[in-house]
Amino acid sequence: MLFMYIHTHTVDRCMAGKPEEAKKLRSEMLERFKKENVKVVAYYSAPNEHTGFYIFDVSDNAALQRALYPLTTWGTARLIPVIANQDYSKT
Repeated sequence: MLFMYIHTHTVDRCMAGKPEEAKKLRSEMLERFKKENVKVVAYYSAPNEHTGFYIFDVSDNAALQRALYPLTTWGTARLIPVIANQDYSKT
């Protein structure tokens, strides 16, 4: 099942100016995704909005919730089930 995860954080919580912390969090998240069998299909960001958009493919919603836990502690988020539709890039 596909999920769109929209994460937003405040300027004071942004890791853009903290490369070591960002690297550590990314590493921890990748480990959690692997452990919980969560596939990252796509990731996009809107840096000026302090917002990240993830598409995950996972068969177990509870596993995805567990994998996302660290992100949910330093921002706000929405987790929305989605479906794949027509590929508009080929029009």
